[in-house]
Amino acid sequence: MACYLRNLIYFGKGMKRELKRNSKIHRLLKNIFLGGGILLISLASPTAGHKIASILLASYFRNRRFEKDRFLRDLKNLQKRELLSFREFENGHVEIKLSARGKEKALFYNIDDLKLDTKKPWDKKWRLVIFDIPHSFKKARDAFREKLKDLHFYQLQRSVFLSPYQCSEEIEFLGAIFKVRHCVLLLEVSRFEGEEKLRHHFGI
Repeated sequence: MACYLRNLIYFGKGMKRELKRNSKIHRLLKNIFLGGGILLISLASPTAGHKIASILLASYFRNRRFEKDRFLRDLKNLQKRELLSFREFENGHVEIKLSARGKEKALFYNIDDLKLDTKKPWDKKWRLVIFDIPHSFKKARDAFREKLKDLHFYQLQRSVFLSPYQCSEEIEFLGAIFKVRHCVLLLEVSRFEGEEKLRHHFGI
């Protein structure tokens, strides 16, 4: 795992000028990667289905209408760059697969640069991250825990962390990178005992 992360950070630094973090292409590749590298999307019902697919398609809505042509045009451009392949089915579904090069670029969502957005006004909700990762995944478990600390989550217990900031995409990403997403539970809570101490800790 340590070797894997060193390679990830090395490639991320080397390609930072080529692929800007949070660019449209970057977000698209990242979300396909979070879906396991392959996604099946219904263009007839783009808001239905896998949560990752909904996140991926969110930027293709304008005035609540899905811009199918723009989405397919971007897929074609990425296919020309050999970052992915896709095919349309008669039932209105599209299957998207990341290429090896596309997966590599998706990983340039550099784990060292990962940060929570702390500038938005607090929405009065707390994000509770609870994980139960087996000992056989100890390295991944330790790396996941340390990254939560790096993101300034407050550690309530050894495998329970808290933050007032939105973090669903970041948790999805970390879970995919360390291959432990199935062992992680993300909850949103509005109140809990002793929250005043935590509000003071986060300055909210």
